[in-house]
Amino acid sequence: MAIKKEKYTNALLYFISKCGNEKLGITKLNKLFYYLDFISYRDRKLSVTGETYIRLPMGPFATDLQDKIIKSAEKNNLIIQTEDESSKFGKRNRFQALSEYDPAVFDEYENKLLCYLCETFKDWSTDQMIAQTHSEAPWVFSQSSKPLDYKNADDIEFFSESYVCV
Repeated sequence: MAIKKEKYTNALLYFISKCGNEKLGITKLNKLFYYLDFISYRDRKLSVTGETYIRLPMGPFATDLQDKIIKSAEKNNLIIQTEDESSKFGKRNRFQALSEYDPAVFDEYENKLLCYLCETFKDWSTDQMIAQTHSEAPWVFSQSSKPLDYKNADDIEFFSESYVCV
């Protein structure tokens, strides 16, 4: 799959600006992107970002998020990334959006899904997100440090297209 950089960057801006609270760090961002892509694939056989996710101990890890998408967004002054207080995993990354996301980049389904993900997971802790992703087929049926198979996305029970964003 090829990375869809414009959608990926705008989804990053969306998550940071709409889900950006004290619980949003890099690990939780990985989980939000996992749900964005895998739920879209479940419903439409199409990933929103084109990302590949690897099975790591803390759940699905987006291979291009940190080194390509976030670094590019920082370089282009779209976001700021800072480190603050230590957590049990070490320094915690925090993000601030310096630019608005462009909703026109997404179709109606994708805009509803983005909204749903923030509404649903905004107050979830990183630990809750990790535990949830560990209970789903894409992670369960993958091997350590290997890509998750989008074909296992049918197991994910979040989101229905009838959802109305508030």
